[in-house]
Amino acid sequence: MILKGSSRAHGGDLATHLLNAYDNERVELAHMRGTISEDLHGALAEFEAVASGTRAQKPLFSLSMNPSDKLSREQYFEAIDAVEKKLGFTGQPRAVVFHIKDGREHCHVVWSRIDGANMKAIPDSFYKAKLCDMSVALAEKFGHDLPEGLKRWKEKNRKASDKLEPTLGETANEKKTGISAEQRRKEITAAYEQADNAAAFQHALEEKGYILAQGDRRSYVLVDAYGDVHSLSRCIKGVRAKEIKARLAPLAANSLPSVDDAKDQAREQQRAADDAKAEAQPETETDAREEKRKRAIAEKHAAMKARQAARQLKLQQAEQALLTRQQGEKLALDAAQKAESGKLLFRVRAKVAELIEGRPALRSVLGHITAQAGLDPRERHRLEQEALARRHAREKKAIAGCKQALAKSEQRERASLARDRKREALQKIFQQEQQRAAAKAEAAKAQEEMRTDRHLLEEDALAEEFNKEAQLDLFEDEGQAEDEGRKPRHSWKERFHGKGTKKGRGRRGYRYRRDGKPGT
Repeated sequence: MILKGSSRAHGGDLATHLLNAYDNERVELAHMRGTISEDLHGALAEFEAVASGTRAQKPLFSLSMNPSDKLSREQYFEAIDAVEKKLGFTGQPRAVVFHIKDGREHCHVVWSRIDGANMKAIPDSFYKAKLCDMSVALAEKFGHDLPEGLKRWKEKNRKASDKLEPTLGETANEKKTGISAEQRRKEITAAYEQADNAAAFQHALEEKGYILAQGDRRSYVLVDAYGDVHSLSRCIKGVRAKEIKARLAPLAANSLPSVDDAKDQAREQQRAADDAKAEAQPETETDAREEKRKRAIAEKHAAMKARQAARQLKLQQAEQALLTRQQGEKLALDAAQKAESGKLLFRVRAKVAELIEGRPALRSVLGHITAQAGLDPRERHRLEQEALARRHAREKKAIAGCKQALAKSEQRERASLARDRKREALQKIFQQEQQRAAAKAEAAKAQEEMRTDRHLLEEDALAEEFNKEAQLDLFEDEGQAEDEGRKPRHSWKERFHGKGTKKGRGRRGYRYRRDGKPGT
């Protein structure tokens, strides 16, 4: 059982994220408590509306509950109630959303931190430690295995962990690029351990596609090939930030680019890599890959459009059913009031009320009595019609809120699709860069082996000597031969033009005349 939570604001963005059906195979709004609205956007808006009467900056508490094994709904809500009690949110308004992602079910819970009776925010002190304690307790209660981090927590050996929990920014970066924070940490840690000095470490980072830059708040940061900024101290395992700063001290601060300059440099390198890739790849291969990528993206887009169309159809049907029901209720009320207005008692009470209302003396004496007793049935009819109209307006406003929430969710899904498109393109470029770097390393290794292999060196020396002698023997010019007192060598064509007849062998040999022309 893994529990992750945080206090936060911006309930509209949170509701849109929780209802995103593109990133999840199934989304279910299972439970809401303490709200008037029936949709998640409206419920979280109510939480924030109550918080507007306080000074709380983060009126919501969001919890993610991810069990290591399957749980029933009763077990889920039992765990939610236990966590709620531990955090001090007992009885607070809440909403529960279930997700199925990659075949695994997990749930999200959102509480209002505002105590409506006292109009104060409930403290969230030490919530991380409380959630770790509850994770251990719930895992033992349901018979689930504990992850390594929770085992260390249970043993109170918290300093033994060498794996940092990813931040929200790192999680978003992983979704965009496909590279997890742990993979990046291993790669940069290996480069840091293998480098002899600061310059070598900077060069190793550049080979891996990272740019070492001067941070605004931190001493050193990394800018990757996609223009994202990472903390250097979080990317190196087992090394404190003070030690990293001391080791990189030989690098002058003004020699490192700023974060903005590093981003511009990364974009230029990415653009140059794209141009080189386009020139290096055959046109047919590029077209085939591009066609395959476009087909995959079109399939994702079609699936997303089908889901959105189904949701819109369901909402339209609900709206049509609402309008039909409201029209029926209005007609039924009109018919009932019309039937009642034709009865004798109704007419008598209406005449008496009209008489009292038309006489100022009677109205001053009996007006408050008739108003409290409801003497005039026409006033009751008017109040009934106004109450029905208000209820209908609330229902129409609720359905309009559902439409607005659906539009936001669809916008987030389209943004997720665009993010996946960019991630696929970036992953392809990253893989090509890795293959190019591997091929370059293999070529450098083979060249180094040729330089150091004794047998290959001897063969190269013999080949060079042989080629030199052959060149001197075959292609030395006449002037050089005369200078050295030797007779120059000529080819058979030159000897033919110079001497004339050259007889061949046998009857089929060539015959030439003395004028240099071939004989017959």
